[in-house]
Amino acid sequence: MSEDRLTQIEQKLILLEQRLKTLEMDIEPEGRILEGFEYLANDIESFREETRKRLARLEHGQSQIKATLDIIMRHVTGMGQQ
Repeated sequence: MSEDRLTQIEQKLILLEQRLKTLEMDIEPEGRILEGFEYLANDIESFREETRKRLARLEHGQSQIKATLDIIMRHVTGMGQQ
């Protein structure tokens, strides 16, 4: 083989090694892919918690509105007044 051909093969091997190292870093247990999934999981959990809080507030507000409407209806209809 010629010197140029050996140099080309060596450069390709170096490039392949770099790409392999990048893939290993992305896929390994503490790699970037895992970090991305952990970030998404935390973000989803935060969204769920905020949704639960808002739902609880809405349910509480709905209960208050129902109680107020009940008082108004009793007053308007005279029910409960003896």
